[in-house]
Amino acid sequence: MIYDTLILGGGPAGYSAAVYAVRYNLKCLVIAKEPGGVMNEAYKVENYPGFPSIVGIELMDKIKEHVKYLGVEIKEEEILNLNKKGKVFVVKTNKNKYESRTIIIVLGAEHKKLNVSGEKELEKRGISYCYTCDGAFYRNKKVIIVGGGDAAAQAVLLLASYNNDVTLLYRSDIIAEPAYQEQFKKLRNVKLVKGEILRINGKTKVESITLKGGEEINVDGIFVEIGSEPDLSLFKNFNLELEGKYIKVDRHMKTNVDGIFAAGDITNIVFRQAITAAGDGAIAANSVYLYLKNI
Repeated sequence: MIYDTLILGGGPAGYSAAVYAVRYNLKCLVIAKEPGGVMNEAYKVENYPGFPSIVGIELMDKIKEHVKYLGVEIKEEEILNLNKKGKVFVVKTNKNKYESRTIIIVLGAEHKKLNVSGEKELEKRGISYCYTCDGAFYRNKKVIIVGGGDAAAQAVLLLASYNNDVTLLYRSDIIAEPAYQEQFKKLRNVKLVKGEILRINGKTKVESITLKGGEEINVDGIFVEIGSEPDLSLFKNFNLELEGKYIKVDRHMKTNVDGIFAAGDITNIVFRQAITAAGDGAIAANSVYLYLKNI
């Protein structure tokens, strides 16, 4: 079978693209190693219309059920490579091979790391990049969240709820939504420290951190929430135009490569939120429909 479009990724942008692809009567398939993407890690989502407050993975499960209700198949497979044979794109996964007339890239972005001494050696030994995955393992502990954005603020709120001694370590400014800041600034077990980590210390597990100013702070756990960036290695053969480290798209979600569209956090969008990613996914599906109609 040759699909009209293959949707590479299963976050808000990917699911929304699938919903609209069905509405345009396109044969589509969603391929995602982890359906839901980084939204699965959100402690609480309180800015998605229709859901005053919902855990991220629950929201994504609801959207996933919507997609499946429409008859779209979701393959939980790892994408290994993407090539083009004539006019057909070929996607190879760890389980199958798929062919399609177009591609919608919605793979999101991956967590950034600190790149400091001790980080690689102590990863998964007190260093986490997913507070919702690992937060429950830290109760009545001393933890540090590194970052100043919404994800870092949500991590503070969750880890503080486990009766931890929580420090938010931010480099320059706290840029999280004011609503989050108002919540964690009221908590007695949360303190804010401006600084940067020079080194993470410990033999078999995290024991302390050393700041660039020389101060050493004893900690049981470190949660890194300093943003994310995309992995574009799958597309190295296509010479996609980039803006910084992101795929450059126009307002129709078109890339510079004929037949390839992209949406969500992997692109050069200005506002990285679930609601905007969903909108971009819908636009990408519309653009695929118009593209196929005119070739």
